[in-house]
Amino acid sequence: MEKLMSRMLLSCKEATYLVEKQMESPLTIMEKFRLNIHLRLCKVCNAYQHQSETINIALKKWTEESVMSKELPSEVKSEILKEINR
Repeated sequence: MEKLMSRMLLSCKEATYLVEKQMESPLTIMEKFRLNIHLRLCKVCNAYQHQSETINIALKKWTEESVMSKELPSEVKSEILKEINR
């Protein structure tokens, strides 16, 4: 039973890897299941996932809106900081 549990539970390092991986490609059913269990149990990784999603959305929005601009618009900076500090 202990081996089964250790296979089911992710470490925080594994969970953050899967959080980032899912932004780029689909997770397997088992990866989704294990990540969801971990995120329900770990508030830190849950916050990490929220922050990572917020940053990715803001960067996507920035690249779509201001491809030629080299500086991140102040309203986007404010949005990112607001969401991260939530």
